[in-house]
Amino acid sequence: MADRYHLYPLTGAGSLKVEGLAKRVIDDLGRSSPAESRKRVVETTIWLANISITNATYEQDDVLRALMKRGLTRDLIVDCCIPDAARLLGDGWMENLRTFGQVSLGTARLQALLKALTVRREAILSNYELGSLLVLACEGEDHTLGALVFTDQLRRRGYSVNVLLGAKIAEIQSLITKGDFDTILLSSSSETAFETVAKTINYLRHKNSSLPPLVIGGGIVDILGRKIHQRVDVDLVSNDLGQVLDFISPHHLNDNNNERAS
Repeated sequence: MADRYHLYPLTGAGSLKVEGLAKRVIDDLGRSSPAESRKRVVETTIWLANISITNATYEQDDVLRALMKRGLTRDLIVDCCIPDAARLLGDGWMENLRTFGQVSLGTARLQALLKALTVRREAILSNYELGSLLVLACEGEDHTLGALVFTDQLRRRGYSVNVLLGAKIAEIQSLITKGDFDTILLSSSSETAFETVAKTINYLRHKNSSLPPLVIGGGIVDILGRKIHQRVDVDLVSNDLGQVLDFISPHHLNDNNNERAS
């Protein structure tokens, strides 16, 4: 069974060929990966984009086994291949090369693969030393894969991360009241979804005399950029992992906590 997926062609009927869309985006794929792994990252990304929308029998465990045989670490698969495969599907839909149904099916399968890869190693990541974080995708947010990738990246670096997807305002408020979070990170993919995020933040600011630092990331950063600060009261707007890590570092968090306590 696994060999069928391992040998699934990169070209042919129903596949994303290297010409056309893939040729236009190929230079962007794998840029965040080490140079020596880039070719395999690109090939695996295209393979994932194809296999995730196959009409043939799809068995997740077989796909996972085939994926792990491609010679890449779990980190590279999670950080590069799965997100870029989802982006390829989205670009394909924008270019009328993929149907909405294909993109929806493919994205759901990619997210399931991501969850399987991250859950299986979560036991290894049990020593959380740097702080407690809350990652939110508010109610009505359809794109949650990025938030899950980011959560895994944070856990790998020693943070304890609580995740709420499709969260209602009352549920968020209840968790904040009960929890002791150092930072709250909100993911938003579009201007439509951002309206709910803004309402949520305004509600939390009103209900709580003191809140942890608030960070916004996701597709909305590419859409609105620094204008987000004009529309909602947040401490950081960024999709850059390094920048976010610098912001939520223990030293920075202690500075913020002292300011809120004073």
